[in-house]
Amino acid sequence: MTYGHLSTEDRSVILAELERGVDIKRLVERYDISKATLYRWRKKQLQSANEKAQQLKNVAEENVRLRNLLADAALEIQALKEKIG
Repeated sequence: MTYGHLSTEDRSVILAELERGVDIKRLVERYDISKATLYRWRKKQLQSANEKAQQLKNVAEENVRLRNLLADAALEIQALKEKIG
């Protein structure tokens, strides 16, 4: 097979099999890829997962900050209404 013969979906299937515990040697032979390629894909997948987790954490922190700003604004509005009325 030629370089790049596997699609992204194929790679995902192979990595899922690896996570389920299929032997690396069996995967390498079945899909005609090298161990280095398999390890590189797994490393990329882990990095991608870590990046997504970090983005989710950042979004959650931003959400907390915005909720606090909204609560402060609501308190300020309430205080001004009490002052006026």
